[in-house]
Amino acid sequence: MKIKNNLIKPFLTEGRIKARKNEYTGYLDLLIENDKIAEHAMPGQFVMVRGWNSNDPILSRPFDIVQVDPANGLFRLVIKITGEGTGLLNVLRSGSRLVITGPLGNPVEVPHGEKIVLLVRGVGAAAVVYLAESAKNAGTEVYTFLSASAKNRLVCRDYLKNASKDLNIITDDGSDGYHGDARDILERFINKSKPDRIYTCGSGRFARFADEQDRKGLIKGFVFLESHMACGMGDCHGCAVKKRDSGGYYLVCKDGPVFPVNSVELD
Repeated sequence: MKIKNNLIKPFLTEGRIKARKNEYTGYLDLLIENDKIAEHAMPGQFVMVRGWNSNDPILSRPFDIVQVDPANGLFRLVIKITGEGTGLLNVLRSGSRLVITGPLGNPVEVPHGEKIVLLVRGVGAAAVVYLAESAKNAGTEVYTFLSASAKNRLVCRDYLKNASKDLNIITDDGSDGYHGDARDILERFINKSKPDRIYTCGSGRFARFADEQDRKGLIKGFVFLESHMACGMGDCHGCAVKKRDSGGYYLVCKDGPVFPVNSVELD
Protein backbone atom coordinates (compact mmCIF):
# COMPACT_ATOMS: atom_id res chain seq x y z
CA MET A 1 0.00 0.00 0.00
CA LYS A 2 1.37 3.39 -0.94
CA ILE A 3 0.87 5.98 1.79
CA LYS A 4 0.50 9.63 0.82
CA ASN A 5 1.93 12.40 2.98
CA ASN A 6 -0.18 15.26 4.27
CA LEU A 7 0.01 18.29 2.00
CA ILE A 8 0.44 20.71 4.91
CA LYS A 9 1.43 20.63 8.55
CA PRO A 10 -1.69 20.52 10.76
CA PHE A 11 -2.78 23.71 12.47
CA LEU A 12 -3.50 24.14 16.17
CA THR A 13 -6.18 26.76 15.87
CA GLU A 14 -9.42 28.14 17.25
CA GLY A 15 -12.85 27.92 15.64
CA ARG A 16 -16.24 29.39 16.39
CA ILE A 17 -19.58 27.63 16.07
CA LYS A 18 -21.50 29.44 13.34
CA ALA A 19 -24.62 27.25 13.51
CA ARG A 20 -25.73 24.01 15.15
CA LYS A 21 -28.65 21.63 14.88
CA ASN A 22 -29.82 18.27 16.24
CA GLU A 23 -31.76 17.15 13.20
CA TYR A 24 -31.37 13.43 13.95
CA THR A 25 -31.75 11.63 17.27
CA GLY A 26 -28.42 11.42 19.08
CA TYR A 27 -26.43 13.45 16.54
CA LEU A 28 -25.06 17.01 16.44
CA ASP A 29 -24.47 18.95 13.22
CA LEU A 30 -21.95 21.81 13.63
CA LEU A 31 -21.02 24.50 11.12
CA ILE A 32 -17.70 25.99 12.25
CA GLU A 33 -15.84 29.14 11.28
CA ASN A 34 -12.12 28.61 10.64
CA ASP A 35 -10.38 29.85 7.50
CA LYS A 36 -7.39 27.51 7.74
CA ILE A 37 -9.32 24.26 7.99
CA ALA A 38 -11.86 25.35 5.36
CA GLU A 39 -9.10 26.24 2.90
CA HIS A 40 -6.75 23.30 3.36
CA ALA A 41 -8.87 20.27 4.31
CA MET A 42 -9.29 17.56 1.69
CA PRO A 43 -11.68 14.59 1.38
CA GLY A 44 -10.92 11.84 3.87
CA GLN A 45 -9.31 14.08 6.47
CA PHE A 46 -10.43 14.80 10.02
CA VAL A 47 -9.88 17.18 12.95
CA MET A 48 -9.33 16.80 16.68
CA VAL A 49 -11.71 19.05 18.64
CA ARG A 50 -12.24 20.14 22.23
CA GLY A 51 -14.82 22.64 23.49
CA TRP A 52 -14.24 22.67 27.24
CA ASN A 53 -11.80 24.63 29.41
CA SER A 54 -11.10 21.98 32.05
CA ASN A 55 -8.67 19.07 31.85
CA ASP A 56 -11.51 16.59 32.21
CA PRO A 57 -11.79 15.02 29.74
CA ILE A 58 -8.13 15.47 28.95
CA LEU A 59 -8.22 14.33 25.31
CA SER A 60 -9.66 16.05 22.26
CA ARG A 61 -12.11 14.08 20.11
CA PRO A 62 -11.66 13.11 16.41
CA PHE A 63 -14.33 13.93 13.82
CA ASP A 64 -14.55 13.57 10.04
CA ILE A 65 -14.67 16.77 7.99
CA VAL A 66 -18.06 16.56 6.30
CA GLN A 67 -18.08 19.67 4.11
CA VAL A 68 -15.93 22.73 3.48
CA ASP A 69 -16.80 26.22 2.26
CA PRO A 70 -13.45 27.97 1.68
CA ALA A 71 -15.05 31.14 0.28
CA ASN A 72 -16.78 31.77 3.61
CA GLY A 73 -14.22 30.13 5.89
CA LEU A 74 -16.60 27.40 7.08
CA PHE A 75 -16.48 23.64 7.56
CA ARG A 76 -18.98 21.11 8.89
CA LEU A 77 -18.84 18.26 11.40
CA VAL A 78 -21.53 15.69 12.21
CA ILE A 79 -21.04 14.16 15.65
CA LYS A 80 -22.61 11.14 17.34
CA ILE A 81 -23.30 11.93 21.00
CA THR A 82 -21.82 8.92 22.80
CA GLY A 83 -19.96 10.02 25.92
CA GLU A 84 -18.57 12.82 28.06
CA GLY A 85 -16.61 14.70 25.40
CA THR A 86 -19.34 14.68 22.77
CA GLY A 87 -21.88 15.47 25.49
CA LEU A 88 -19.94 18.62 26.37
CA LEU A 89 -19.89 19.63 22.71
CA ASN A 90 -23.62 19.06 22.47
CA VAL A 91 -24.40 21.75 25.08
CA LEU A 92 -22.42 24.45 23.27
CA ARG A 93 -24.33 27.19 21.46
CA SER A 94 -23.69 29.32 18.38
CA GLY A 95 -20.74 31.61 19.05
CA SER A 96 -18.95 29.13 21.32
CA ARG A 97 -15.24 28.65 20.80
CA LEU A 98 -13.51 25.39 19.95
CA VAL A 99 -9.85 24.34 19.98
CA ILE A 100 -9.10 22.47 16.75
CA THR A 101 -6.10 20.53 15.43
CA GLY A 102 -6.08 19.68 11.75
CA PRO A 103 -6.54 18.85 9.02
CA LEU A 104 -5.26 15.39 9.95
CA GLY A 105 -4.97 12.10 8.10
CA ASN A 106 -4.24 11.42 4.47
CA PRO A 107 -6.59 12.70 1.77
CA VAL A 108 -8.41 10.08 -0.23
CA GLU A 109 -7.83 10.00 -3.98
CA VAL A 110 -10.87 11.51 -5.69
CA PRO A 111 -11.95 9.37 -8.67
CA HIS A 112 -12.50 11.21 -11.95
CA GLY A 113 -15.05 10.10 -14.53
CA GLU A 114 -15.77 6.75 -12.85
CA LYS A 115 -18.73 5.06 -11.21
CA ILE A 116 -18.45 4.60 -7.45
CA VAL A 117 -20.54 3.15 -4.63
CA LEU A 118 -20.75 4.49 -1.07
CA LEU A 119 -21.93 1.93 1.49
CA VAL A 120 -22.33 3.62 4.89
CA ARG A 121 -24.16 3.18 8.15
CA GLY A 122 -25.00 5.63 10.94
CA VAL A 123 -22.42 8.33 11.56
CA GLY A 124 -20.14 6.54 9.09
CA ALA A 125 -22.00 8.61 6.52
CA ALA A 126 -20.15 11.69 7.77
CA ALA A 127 -16.85 10.27 6.49
CA VAL A 128 -17.89 10.10 2.83
CA VAL A 129 -19.88 13.30 2.16
CA TYR A 130 -16.84 15.38 1.19
CA LEU A 131 -15.63 12.57 -1.07
CA ALA A 132 -19.07 12.27 -2.68
CA GLU A 133 -19.27 15.99 -3.43
CA SER A 134 -15.71 16.09 -4.80
CA ALA A 135 -16.27 12.99 -6.94
CA LYS A 136 -19.48 14.42 -8.38
CA ASN A 137 -17.64 17.63 -9.30
CA ALA A 138 -14.97 15.49 -11.01
CA GLY A 139 -17.53 13.87 -13.30
CA THR A 140 -17.91 10.63 -11.33
CA GLU A 141 -21.29 8.95 -10.86
CA VAL A 142 -21.94 8.44 -7.14
CA TYR A 143 -24.37 5.76 -5.97
CA THR A 144 -25.02 5.81 -2.23
CA PHE A 145 -26.46 3.11 0.01
CA LEU A 146 -27.27 4.71 3.37
CA SER A 147 -28.21 2.35 6.20
CA ALA A 148 -29.43 2.93 9.76
CA SER A 149 -31.48 1.24 12.44
CA ALA A 150 -34.40 3.64 11.85
CA LYS A 151 -35.45 6.69 9.83
CA ASN A 152 -34.50 9.15 12.58
CA ARG A 153 -30.88 7.96 12.46
CA LEU A 154 -30.23 8.47 8.74
CA VAL A 155 -27.60 11.17 9.28
CA CYS A 156 -26.21 13.23 6.37
CA ARG A 157 -29.12 12.09 4.23
CA ASP A 158 -29.67 15.43 2.47
CA TYR A 159 -25.95 16.04 1.97
CA LEU A 160 -25.53 12.66 0.31
CA LYS A 161 -28.68 13.03 -1.73
CA ASN A 162 -27.35 16.23 -3.28
CA ALA A 163 -24.03 14.57 -4.14
CA SER A 164 -25.39 11.27 -5.45
CA LYS A 165 -26.79 10.22 -8.78
CA ASP A 166 -28.93 7.80 -6.78
CA LEU A 167 -29.48 7.49 -3.02
CA ASN A 168 -30.77 4.19 -1.64
CA ILE A 169 -32.17 4.19 1.90
CA ILE A 170 -32.11 1.04 4.03
CA THR A 171 -33.49 0.73 7.59
CA ASP A 172 -33.51 -2.22 9.97
CA ASP A 173 -37.07 -1.54 11.14
CA GLY A 174 -38.52 -0.67 7.74
CA SER A 175 -39.43 2.88 8.79
CA ASP A 176 -37.96 4.21 5.53
CA GLY A 177 -36.65 2.77 2.29
CA TYR A 178 -35.68 -0.87 1.94
CA HIS A 179 -36.46 -3.06 4.95
CA GLY A 180 -33.52 -5.37 5.39
CA ASP A 181 -29.80 -5.69 4.74
CA ALA A 182 -28.15 -3.18 2.41
CA ARG A 183 -25.80 -5.89 1.16
CA ASP A 184 -28.69 -7.69 -0.53
CA ILE A 185 -29.63 -4.85 -2.87
CA LEU A 186 -26.06 -3.67 -3.30
CA GLU A 187 -24.84 -7.05 -4.49
CA ARG A 188 -27.46 -6.98 -7.23
CA PHE A 189 -26.43 -3.44 -8.16
CA ILE A 190 -22.75 -4.37 -8.42
CA ASN A 191 -23.47 -7.40 -10.62
CA LYS A 192 -25.72 -5.37 -12.91
CA SER A 193 -24.05 -1.94 -13.09
CA LYS A 194 -20.34 -2.87 -12.73
CA PRO A 195 -19.16 0.16 -10.70
CA ASP A 196 -15.42 0.81 -10.36
CA ARG A 197 -14.98 1.37 -6.63
CA ILE A 198 -16.75 0.92 -3.32
CA TYR A 199 -16.09 3.01 -0.20
CA THR A 200 -17.53 1.94 3.12
CA CYS A 201 -17.66 3.24 6.69
CA GLY A 202 -19.62 2.60 9.88
CA SER A 203 -20.11 -1.16 9.80
CA GLY A 204 -17.84 -4.17 10.11
CA ARG A 205 -20.36 -6.19 8.11
CA PHE A 206 -20.16 -3.70 5.28
CA ALA A 207 -16.36 -3.67 5.35
CA ARG A 208 -16.27 -7.45 5.06
CA PHE A 209 -18.77 -7.28 2.20
CA ALA A 210 -16.56 -4.78 0.35
CA ASP A 211 -13.58 -7.05 0.95
CA GLU A 212 -15.46 -10.04 -0.43
CA GLN A 213 -16.47 -8.15 -3.58
CA ASP A 214 -12.89 -6.94 -3.99
CA ARG A 215 -11.52 -10.47 -3.63
CA LYS A 216 -13.92 -11.66 -6.34
CA GLY A 217 -12.55 -8.99 -8.66
CA LEU A 218 -15.96 -7.34 -9.01
CA ILE A 219 -15.02 -3.94 -7.60
CA LYS A 220 -12.07 -2.18 -5.97
CA GLY A 221 -12.79 -1.74 -2.26
CA PHE A 222 -11.80 0.96 0.25
CA VAL A 223 -12.64 1.29 3.94
CA PHE A 224 -12.76 4.39 6.15
CA LEU A 225 -11.58 3.08 9.52
CA GLU A 226 -12.96 4.48 12.77
CA SER A 227 -10.76 4.34 15.86
CA HIS A 228 -10.30 5.81 19.33
CA MET A 229 -7.50 8.38 19.09
CA ALA A 230 -5.52 10.24 21.73
CA CYS A 231 -3.31 12.48 19.57
CA GLY A 232 -4.47 12.14 15.96
CA MET A 233 -0.90 12.55 14.67
CA GLY A 234 0.76 9.16 15.09
CA ASP A 235 2.58 9.80 18.37
CA CYS A 236 0.58 7.63 20.78
CA HIS A 237 0.04 4.57 18.52
CA GLY A 238 -3.38 4.10 20.08
CA CYS A 239 -5.14 3.60 16.74
CA ALA A 240 -2.97 0.82 15.34
CA VAL A 241 -4.57 -1.66 12.94
CA LYS A 242 -2.91 -4.84 11.69
CA LYS A 243 -1.60 -4.98 8.15
CA ARG A 244 -2.89 -7.89 6.17
CA ASP A 245 -0.36 -10.48 5.00
CA SER A 246 2.77 -8.29 5.33
CA GLY A 247 2.77 -8.07 9.13
CA GLY A 248 3.15 -5.00 11.30
CA TYR A 249 0.68 -2.20 11.82
CA TYR A 250 -0.75 0.90 10.21
CA LEU A 251 -1.83 3.89 12.26
CA VAL A 252 -5.36 4.97 11.35
CA CYS A 253 -4.64 8.64 12.10
CA LYS A 254 -1.37 8.88 10.17
CA ASP A 255 -1.53 6.20 7.47
CA GLY A 256 -5.31 6.44 6.97
CA PRO A 257 -8.06 6.86 7.76
CA VAL A 258 -8.87 5.45 4.29
CA PHE A 259 -7.28 2.13 3.29
CA PRO A 260 -7.63 -0.33 0.43
CA VAL A 261 -9.88 -2.91 2.05
CA ASN A 262 -7.48 -5.74 1.18
CA SER A 263 -4.57 -4.10 3.02
CA VAL A 264 -5.86 -4.26 6.62
CA GLU A 265 -7.19 -6.89 9.00
CA LEU A 266 -10.93 -6.43 9.50
CA ASP A 267 -12.78 -7.16 12.72
